[in-house]
Amino acid sequence: MEMALVIIEKSILLIGIACVLFSLFEYGKRSQDWKGVVTVFYKRVDMTVNEFKFYKFGVSLLVFAVIFRIAILTFFP
Repeated sequence: MEMALVIIEKSILLIGIACVLFSLFEYGKRSQDWKGVVTVFYKRVDMTVNEFKFYKFGVSLLVFAVIFRIAILTFFP
């Protein structure tokens, strides 16, 4: 049971990272502004709707994976 939860948590984390990287890669490829890929974390950049959806979905999955990890450590010490 515990091992399955850890595998699920790692999978969610990896999918979240992949979604964020995919959206940043798509933004960089479209705009040719590779400095904008770095500045997306602290500044506004012009992303398309699809890029923004992937970015928000990936960030949401990353936050969920962290909360899920805290829950696993709390209930299965």
